[in-house]
Amino acid sequence: MKSPRLPDPPEGLGERISRLRRRRRWTQRELAKRAGARAAQISRYERGGHEPRLDVLSRIARALDTTTDFLITGSEPAGDARFRTLVPRLEALPAVLRDGLAELLEGLLRSYQVVQPGSGAWKRQKARTAQAAKAPE
Repeated sequence: MKSPRLPDPPEGLGERISRLRRRRRWTQRELAKRAGARAAQISRYERGGHEPRLDVLSRIARALDTTTDFLITGSEPAGDARFRTLVPRLEALPAVLRDGLAELLEGLLRSYQVVQPGSGAWKRQKARTAQAAKAPE
């Protein structure tokens, strides 16, 4: 008689770091270089012997293009992860580029709010479009 199979234990922080690193086909040394750490540290974190300080964890997350939330809990917080992983990279840009990007995004959001579905501007634009379609040429 077969004994019942026990569920796999939940994946820990070190296992998640290791899995994401291997998915990129990086060595521990490569991850360490990208995260500003030592390969021996990465090895200890992956084995579960030590937990990284918050600043090191943040650099590891950035190098692996994920969030510290995911590394710690195994789940992403609500929202679009693409934006959360972009923010640290955008913050690393020179100030003049960040300023230009912020202005561009603010303008885009203002434009969207003006013509957001359901808004008065949206309804007026929709009515004008429908009117134009009915008008004889």
